[in-house]
Amino acid sequence: MSTRAAKDLFPGPGEPDEETVLIGVVRRKQDLDRALEEGWYRIPASSTFRHRPRYLALYPARSCGRRGGRISWYAPVEGVERRRRIDLLPGEPEHPRAGEWYWKLNLGQPVKLARPVRNRLRRRLVFAYTTLSRLRRSGEIGELFGIPPLEEIARRALAAAGIPAREQFTVRHGKRWRYRIDFAVFCREGKIALECDHSRWHGRPAQKKKDRLRDRRLRRAGWTVVHLPEDKILLEPLAAIVPLRKLIASLGGIE
Repeated sequence: MSTRAAKDLFPGPGEPDEETVLIGVVRRKQDLDRALEEGWYRIPASSTFRHRPRYLALYPARSCGRRGGRISWYAPVEGVERRRRIDLLPGEPEHPRAGEWYWKLNLGQPVKLARPVRNRLRRRLVFAYTTLSRLRRSGEIGELFGIPPLEEIARRALAAAGIPAREQFTVRHGKRWRYRIDFAVFCREGKIALECDHSRWHGRPAQKKKDRLRDRRLRRAGWTVVHLPEDKILLEPLAAIVPLRKLIASLGGIE
């Protein structure tokens, strides 16, 4: 099938905004190489899109090795073709989706970001949209979607209050479970798991259920769990951690 303009294949009203960026997840190293070196990326044709992208930003999953877990590259979308997977990847004829249709996005010259957009909180990422200006200035995945960098605000507030905390601390319980907490504060008579709750993320019913299970497990492992709501962190970050200072005092002070 001959190459056609993206507007003919991606549904959505009007012309695409000059800044519209589609974030595409890449799960295999060879697919990342194809995008960067051969200039194309595939999306299942069953997918629907709200906007017509001008650019594609590549998010390699952590399975892609040292390049994974961050957005380092984006490229202009110059055209789209509808092709079967077997035609795109003839070396994988036995793949269970070999006969299915895909959009092949033909890409222009890749551009490397001045600084990568990292996923320190390991948010689950699927096809999503952002803008080119936001992509260029963001340092964390959440910022691409207008989610405030709460962890950075909280870190500065903790430092200003003289509270030493270990960021992105991993708590393990053998092979049964493992959690990464935003900040860990160690006291003489206990330890505190401090979590920054994003309203968009932690307000979802499914996430609330996961958070409750996580909190129970952490408490059983000897942690005191403290949640800082987004609005308090944004409006009065120093006031938000006042209860934390009282809790530290009740646990014998900083270790």
